[in-house]
Amino acid sequence: MVYSIPNCGFSRSYVISGTDGLMVVDVGSVGAANDIEKFISGHPGMAMEDVRFVTATHYHIDHIGGMGAFLKRCPPSTKILYHPLVREYFRGTRKLSLIRNWFTGFTPALFWCSLYVRALGHLRFENLSGIPLPGLRNRVQRPCPKNRIGYFDLNVSSPLDPKDKRKRSLQTCSAGFDSWEVIETPGHTEDSLCLYNPATREMICGDLLINMVKNGRGRLNHFCWSLEITYGTYRELVDTLCPLVIYPGHGDAIKHPQNALSAVEVFNLS
Repeated sequence: MVYSIPNCGFSRSYVISGTDGLMVVDVGSVGAANDIEKFISGHPGMAMEDVRFVTATHYHIDHIGGMGAFLKRCPPSTKILYHPLVREYFRGTRKLSLIRNWFTGFTPALFWCSLYVRALGHLRFENLSGIPLPGLRNRVQRPCPKNRIGYFDLNVSSPLDPKDKRKRSLQTCSAGFDSWEVIETPGHTEDSLCLYNPATREMICGDLLINMVKNGRGRLNHFCWSLEITYGTYRELVDTLCPLVIYPGHGDAIKHPQNALSAVEVFNLS
């Protein structure tokens, strides 16, 4: 089961509960880390000792800015899991992908997301890692010791060209947690991923989709690294998955009685 943490800053944080314990997704700030800890500690049947994994849907500051702070409150066995491209960021062999459509995409999203900022801690980030701007995208810092970091087993050795439509299928692997799967979903960033549970038909989609309208159908996010790859990723997901509910990185859950992906508003590439 997926729990959305209310009013936890610019991005949505989620707690996944299962027979294997808890997995926490997108700890975007030190304030979000505080909110998640309070939620888990105050929820019947949950405890911080149950947190097995902490992960992020992509390596942007508003999704990773509190991961290290949160990990310090977890048991020593808890691990942070990333997309495999993040390993290259840490090594300095790859830069964060730059983002397009800052004015038309970022500005309105920033306004709506700021409504969920309710504490000074939501504006506090551990460091300047995960800022996709020239001069800042090389500032990448591990949030914890190397031995507490792992990477999902996605085969992403073949690079994608942001100027072309995708030329290979989306890569999928087990999340190592209950029935959850990890799906490579590039477009917003190169290292974007989704989490999907085929048993419960729940999806956590990161910033592939956003939904700033209550009870809205959601829309494909054109604030991204590549419009073409974003669209190609979405089309492949529609053809292969059938979620009843989608939890976006920004905004409210997207629900549909048959397939929540099929109802999403899509931008025009022409």
